[in-house]
Amino acid sequence: MRKHLGAAALFLLLAVAMTWPLARCLDRCVAYPGDPYINTWILDWDWYAAFHQPLSLFQANAFYPARYSLAFSENLFGIALLAFPFRAAGFAPLTTYNLMMLAGFAFAGFAAYLLGWQVTRSWVAGVAAGICYAYVPFRFTHLSHLQHIWSGWLPLLIVALLHYARRPSWPRAALFGAVFLMNGLTNIHWLLFGSMAIALTMPIVVRRWLPLLASLLVAGALLLPFLLPYWQMARLYGAQRNWQEAKGWSAQPRDWLNPGVGNRLYRNRVDAKVDPERWLFPGVLSLVLCAVALLERGAGSPAGPDRLRAGPTFTVAAVWILLGFIGSLGLHTVFHRFLFTYVPGFRAIRVPARWAAIAYVGIAILVAVAVAAIARRQRWVAAVVPLLFILELRAAPIRWYPAAPRDPQVYMYLRDHQTGPIAEVPIDEGGSDYGYLLRATRHHQPIVNGVSGFVPPELIKLSTMWSASPIGDDFVDELQRIGVRTLVVHADLLGGRDKVVRDWLRRELDRGRIGFVRRFTNGIQGDWLFTIGGGLVRPAELETFLSGGFTYSDATFGVLDFPRAGERLPREGAQFSGWALSPHGIREVNLLFDNGGVRLPTRLIEDEGLKGGFPWYPNVPRPRFVAPFRHRPRNIRSETDVQVEIVDGRGERTLLEGSWIDWP
Repeated sequence: MRKHLGAAALFLLLAVAMTWPLARCLDRCVAYPGDPYINTWILDWDWYAAFHQPLSLFQANAFYPARYSLAFSENLFGIALLAFPFRAAGFAPLTTYNLMMLAGFAFAGFAAYLLGWQVTRSWVAGVAAGICYAYVPFRFTHLSHLQHIWSGWLPLLIVALLHYARRPSWPRAALFGAVFLMNGLTNIHWLLFGSMAIALTMPIVVRRWLPLLASLLVAGALLLPFLLPYWQMARLYGAQRNWQEAKGWSAQPRDWLNPGVGNRLYRNRVDAKVDPERWLFPGVLSLVLCAVALLERGAGSPAGPDRLRAGPTFTVAAVWILLGFIGSLGLHTVFHRFLFTYVPGFRAIRVPARWAAIAYVGIAILVAVAVAAIARRQRWVAAVVPLLFILELRAAPIRWYPAAPRDPQVYMYLRDHQTGPIAEVPIDEGGSDYGYLLRATRHHQPIVNGVSGFVPPELIKLSTMWSASPIGDDFVDELQRIGVRTLVVHADLLGGRDKVVRDWLRRELDRGRIGFVRRFTNGIQGDWLFTIGGGLVRPAELETFLSGGFTYSDATFGVLDFPRAGERLPREGAQFSGWALSPHGIREVNLLFDNGGVRLPTRLIEDEGLKGGFPWYPNVPRPRFVAPFRHRPRNIRSETDVQVEIVDGRGERTLLEGSWIDWP
């Protein structure tokens, strides 16, 4: 037991080190401002629904008025269950998401360690298998998909099955059933793929079937309430993948040599023309060790001193590797074509290449066998293998995206006022709906917005109406028809449609079809709240906004003008500049680089143009900040991020939305 505790601690430390600097910015960092926000919303909704509407878990608050809206994505309930203590302790949704990211890496490594240890009884072999499995390049390609990081239940299926096979009993069968259940609650991909893999594994090792089948029956019954909504949603909305879509994400054999850009050692060998979903290379060291394991078998060496025959160990590994490899080829093979056509659930699989996760489990088994064999000859050589895996599979330091951690004011208002179904505009523009989902964790009220692998027809209809120029009467008509009561206009997100939207707002206000409620500080232009149906209040600030002018903000705000997001800076003479305003004055403005690891001050200067455009802040005589650089400081990475930190006159800190930049 002490060995296992030591391994668990090791994998926790590795999770921090291999994802660094995530642990330094848990409250705001994500892989990118997209799918991580969906997963944050899902985890939060699982937590909220479990205590407020447990019998209506899948009637989530996005995609209103669609039914079974949680079923448009993975439900992640198995991860959410383990995250409940963090939420109960008061951690924010995004912080909890990142804690589960670290936990997912640690769990994947520890689970594969247990599998490696079980088939070899070698601690170092188990550790090598765990590192190989947890930090395979595939894992870093899917940093935005928490459910794919949480892959530890797959090797634990084999661990629990072998544990049962060694001494069949009802408690051990129940343990296997619990692992099967948690695997299904965590990731539907792993449920479908893992069920097939473990079904093929059972005849190899199992002799007594009744307790095992009974445990699977109970687990299946418990999973049913989490699976039926997907069937009901698919039947209601026709949600399934078409042939061409699934074929496009089916791997080619050569994709198994494509490592992806996340890995630092192999990134120069990436074929960037291939979709990232098909970057499947497991690394050279794991392939070499697989060859060593096969040579050991050919030489007749035992798999280890665990009293299991070498044959079953290699057979299980071979089944998982071949199944994962052939499955990853998707519709290029008869195997997945059959599943896609005839087996329930597989028509919802968008990316057959993700079958590769099954192969990685088999590879981890062979890695453990090889390292155990090496340890019997040269223990110090075996001890070096985990270190070599760390060096080979290292992706850290990772450039995480730095989001603004503070919720905009409008969402605090929505939390405190039951405003009914909400529509936020713009709709489906520049990734806007990802942000709406993230902020919906604050208020839990129904919103028409959302983004997922499947999108209901009502949102498509509203998005089409919103995109019209000019915006027609049918948009408000449709909002009224479906029962929307509140409209939130995010002025800073309107972009080139700014005038179109202002003209539309004026027309609907003049006709009394929407009514003004309040302006909230957010960015430069603010968020504007309206009711659907009636209201004649037209304050001066609203008229100014409709005319294209600036209005007063009652909190600290600002913007980084240069460099822009994604920009590549010149090698010499880079300059950062922007401005910051606050009713409380501005004490200092700093630039944070490398996810907050480097803080550099800026110089505040006067700007008469800003004073003229924003005359309400007499306590800010120098609103513009600048920071010129002759060269990139050596302590800042070339692939970095920048985030503006504003300290107002009270000493309170405000972080603006960050951005990625390249700085040679």
